[in-house]
This record gives sequence, C-alpha cells and structure tokens, in this order.
Amino acid sequence: MIDKLEQIALIKKLNQHKPMPIIWWTCLVLVLPLLCSLLRIQTIWRVGLLFGVFNCAVSYQVGKLIKTHTLKPYWLLFLPVCFCLLVLLKYAKYNLLFGLIYLIFEVFGLMDRQIYK
Repeated sequence: MIDKLEQIALIKKLNQHKPMPIIWWTCLVLVLPLLCSLLRIQTIWRVGLLFGVFNCAVSYQVGKLIKTHTLKPYWLLFLPVCFCLLVLLKYAKYNLLFGLIYLIFEVFGLMDRQIYK
C-alpha cells in the first residue's frame, strides 16, 4: 500500500505537467455518469443535465485550457474520444453524438471570444 504522503507527492509531480488539468477534467467527465448510474438517477436527468449541460461546460473549459497552456491541437480529441470509448462500453449508442458536441464546444473554448472575427 502506498501511504498518504507518497500519494500526495505523486499527485504533485503529475500536476507539474501541462496537460494534467485536461486529464483531470476528462476523468471527472468519465466518472460522473458511472456515479449517476450507481445512485440510480433517472436516464432523462443524467442525459439532460450531466451530458447536455455539465459536460458541455467542461468541454468549453477544456478548450480554454488548451489555449492558455498552449498545448498541441490533438488534445482537443482527448475528451471526446475517451467519452466515446466509455459510451461504447456502457451506454446507448445514441450518446456517441455527445462526443461530437463536446468537440464543438472545445473548439468554441479554443476560440475564446473570437467567434465573430
């Protein structure tokens, strides 16, 4: 077993890398649907609020993080691809459309107030 101090030191070392906020947000996006299923939250609420609203806000934030940390553009694909893999393993296939929606919101976050230019 790893004790608490070693875990904290490992997390601090991981957080020194630029793409770690994107990885943490993606982990949150992947874990929340599983928690909602375990808590037996109705599908309509899970799809509407979690997939529709919360994950779109997170994907917009990820796009802004990619721009502020000046990461490579392929990081735009990390969240949608991980989400689509989770959907293929667990949920209905119609949720694959959300992967495309998240990619669009990430691009909006990457543009960050330059949509009309």
